[in-house]
Amino acid sequence: MGIGAIDTQSELSLQMLGMHGTAFANYAVEDCDFIIALGSRFDDRVAAVPKQFAPKAKAVAHFDIDASEIER
Repeated sequence: MGIGAIDTQSELSLQMLGMHGTAFANYAVEDCDFIIALGSRFDDRVAAVPKQFAPKAKAVAHFDIDASEIER
């Protein structure tokens, strides 16, 4: 998502992910082969069915200051 890291009005911004996000962001995750998540939360509004989230991704690198958020 990068909200706060990139201008949300930029053409490079995909906006939010998940059920309240944009189609572009969801399509990007659906087609990616590797996810780098910095301080992201994959809650039920983002990854409603975890086994179907990012089906083509071979790996997810999830970094968060709160260890309880990892692999959720």
